[in-house]
Amino acid sequence: MKQRIIAFLSLLFIVFTTGAAISMLYIAYTTTELKKIITLHGIEILRQDLIIKIQNVEQDLLTVHTELGKNLDKIVLNVTDLDNAINNCRGCHHSPLITQKLGQIKSNIERFETSLSHYITASADADRIRAIKIEAYTTGAELMSVTSEMAFIANKRLQERTSKALTGVKSAQWILAVTLAVAFLIALWIAITLINNILRPINELIAVSQNITSGNLGYTTSYTDNTEFGSLADSINEMSLSLREGNEKVVQHMNRLAGLYKVTLPFHSVSNITEIFREVSSSVASLLDVEQCGLMLQDAAQQYIEHKHPAHGLSEQEVSSIRIPKKTVLELYYANNRRPLLINDPQAENFPRELLGPAAGNVRNLLVGWIRLQGELVGLLRLANKRDTDFSEESIRLIGIISNNISVALENTKLYEDLKAQMQELKETQEQLIQAAKLAAIGELASNVAHEINNPLTSIMGYAELIREETDLESIMKDIDIISKESIRARNIVQQLLEFARRRPLEVKEVAVNNLLKETVSLVRVQLKDARIKITEQYGNLPVIMGDPNQLKQVFLNILNNAVHSMTDGNRELSITSSTDNSAVHIAITDTGHGIPADVLPRIFEPFFTTKKEKGTGLGLSITYKIIQSHRGRIDVRSEIGKGTTFTIVLPVQPVANGLAHSRL
Repeated sequence: MKQRIIAFLSLLFIVFTTGAAISMLYIAYTTTELKKIITLHGIEILRQDLIIKIQNVEQDLLTVHTELGKNLDKIVLNVTDLDNAINNCRGCHHSPLITQKLGQIKSNIERFETSLSHYITASADADRIRAIKIEAYTTGAELMSVTSEMAFIANKRLQERTSKALTGVKSAQWILAVTLAVAFLIALWIAITLINNILRPINELIAVSQNITSGNLGYTTSYTDNTEFGSLADSINEMSLSLREGNEKVVQHMNRLAGLYKVTLPFHSVSNITEIFREVSSSVASLLDVEQCGLMLQDAAQQYIEHKHPAHGLSEQEVSSIRIPKKTVLELYYANNRRPLLINDPQAENFPRELLGPAAGNVRNLLVGWIRLQGELVGLLRLANKRDTDFSEESIRLIGIISNNISVALENTKLYEDLKAQMQELKETQEQLIQAAKLAAIGELASNVAHEINNPLTSIMGYAELIREETDLESIMKDIDIISKESIRARNIVQQLLEFARRRPLEVKEVAVNNLLKETVSLVRVQLKDARIKITEQYGNLPVIMGDPNQLKQVFLNILNNAVHSMTDGNRELSITSSTDNSAVHIAITDTGHGIPADVLPRIFEPFFTTKKEKGTGLGLSITYKIIQSHRGRIDVRSEIGKGTTFTIVLPVQPVANGLAHSRL
């Protein structure tokens, strides 16, 4: 484009220079003609002066010796001036005709001067003087005639020169105008051409940039030329193609990463090893587009590497036939520098033929990734028959990443199995602890229960003795009714105790908290009476909640037992209140015992922490806390030394079955 602009500007310069040169030539020519016209005008003035002088001499000659005549000196002076004028005229450059006429005038002037001289000096008779005068006058008339003829010729030539000069000026004007018009048109054409030559590639390049900006990578322009715009278009085309190629590589890489993520994510969420075999074989086969894929792991004796089922593209019978000594696999592993094994021509390469499987002749290519646990080789990932092409270095990188993830997944599975065993053991231990806490609570209730059972038994025994002595059937039947009622009462007491003490699975159902509180209070009522504790119960109108009634009863019983033990002297009062704020149920149990010290309060829910020394297990409040947590509730404690303690239990109204279902209590 730079060369094109220079060429156009050069053309414009040549046009202007040519027009200017032509105009200058015409102007120079016209100037020369004008100078000649000016010169001719000067000559014409001399000629007019010559004619005037001739006329003056003739007039002087006619008026001499008259009143109007001048003196002879003046006539002589005019003749001298006439001679000088003709000499001046002859000194100029004239055409041959004018030069001839000037010669004639010079000759006539000389004759005229001779005649005047004769006339002035004559002293003969009057006829002779008259004849000389007539001769002088005749010579002057001839001189006047020749001068007039010469003036006519000169004037005509002056007019021709003037007309020619004016024509030259007009021609110069036209040439200049045409030159300017042509230069303007050429300049306009050059401008339009340059604009088109500049705008077209610019528009093409803008279109390319807009397409690239909108995401149409690889878009190219067909614009080509040998200017800088052509080079720029070629560069942008190369850039666009490079961007598309780079974008395709990025997309391919992202697809591989997405595929890897999709493949490896399930590995870490599957806890069953059989599911890992299935996930690995199907997902890796899909990612790398192979016909066969599966895991091979060492056997229990660590002597062989065996193919596991399920596997992609292989039946269970085919899988069972692929079995390689671990020693052979280790030799292959170290011989390949621990890198994945790539075989694109199984017939030409040396490796354990067992890797090919039962249909060895149908295996076109093979890729093996190594499975390691804690640095030790425990198996391999086998892929065979990649569709449409051979395995590549990219396949090696992918299989290396996948193999590492499989190793982690297998190790996680082993850890999960160990964790399951430990969790089962922990669950059994927790259940034993809960049962121990229950038995401890039952032990504290034993005397109260015995007292409760003793009262109906005493009544039964008394009425049994009366029956022996009575003979009235009606009285006997009344006594029997009383015995039956007391027996039922004793049975209910024992059933409540057994219901609480029984080891049973978690049971989530609707719970009426007020009824549960009343049943728990009935279990400790005798204990409260013996300890001379006054109990106050205020139950609000509560909604039904979801929970395990047996666990919640254990919570209430643990707190009530602790309250009874804390009130050994002074004012002994126990307060139980229940309320709701529509989103949760609040149960507050307040005693007037000795209180909990501030340094002890943060630790009361720690397992095995107790202030009762040999009398306590330190599990009651710890289990209470965990039960409330499993119900997605909370328990708050406020205590003041010498004034008492308040336990506030908050249980949500919303169902908590899912939370309880995973509870290990």
